[in-house]
Amino acid sequence: MSTFPPEWLPPAAPQPGGDVPPPQSPQGDRERPGWPLWTAFIALLSGLLLGNVLGSIVYVIADSTGSDTNNLPVGWTLIANLVFDGSLVASAVVFARLGGPGSAAPRMFGLRSVHVWLALKWATAAAVVYIVLSGLWIGLLHLQNETDSITRTLKENPTTAKVAGIAIFAVVIAPIVEELFFRGFVFTALRDKLAPIWAAIATGILFGLVHAFGSPIGFLPPLALLGTLLCIVYWKTGSIYPAIALHCLNNCVALASALSWSWQVPLLIAGALSAITAILALVARVGGRVAAPVRPLN
Repeated sequence: MSTFPPEWLPPAAPQPGGDVPPPQSPQGDRERPGWPLWTAFIALLSGLLLGNVLGSIVYVIADSTGSDTNNLPVGWTLIANLVFDGSLVASAVVFARLGGPGSAAPRMFGLRSVHVWLALKWATAAAVVYIVLSGLWIGLLHLQNETDSITRTLKENPTTAKVAGIAIFAVVIAPIVEELFFRGFVFTALRDKLAPIWAAIATGILFGLVHAFGSPIGFLPPLALLGTLLCIVYWKTGSIYPAIALHCLNNCVALASALSWSWQVPLLIAGALSAITAILALVARVGGRVAAPVRPLN
């Protein structure tokens, strides 16, 4: 029995009197849910609108308890962020179901197995390109001293509760939600009408723009580049797992840099990846039971 994944094997030879088997699809095209292109933009707008409305409600509730809305306790901030991210996921699932039975199954969002070496190859290539180009950009524009809102919050008052809360959100929740939404849904919907590279660039730009709420404007091009590269990793591997892992590692490095950590970095990465693995295993199991059977590809 071959140990190679199916996509590495040559097509089977036609049997006498049988039909010639169709050519195999690229790794990233194994299953296409057929989401309409417009759903990418409507889902983004709907998710942002719902997230901001529900987030505002959280702030109103926090204000009613006597909390300072200009300096919320970390618990309230986490609730607001979780509500916002939950709105994005809910919006993606709702519009994904427009594709028909099974179109909102977890694997349609990229939760599929992948060959480890294929994942390492593309994730490493993307990381190298991002580090080099973003480093050049930051150096040329002298952005070394610019910080985003999360970094400023950590540096101003790095309490244990605040660091733990932000770490859970930044290195576990955000990579899962943002990859499932932007790469798993938006990029996939755009790819039905656009060439993969143009769909990747468009998704990367949207990814960068969404971060404008908490990042200096000079950081948006590197974020758009990261978003584009993560799309390419997903496209070339056919799985969202490598993109989530790379996103997690990027956020771990950023968090560790903001806190000037050293020996804590490996523990942070190991803990984050372990938590992500557990969460995604649960999502795949529960989502697979809830989703209807996927229609066979024609």
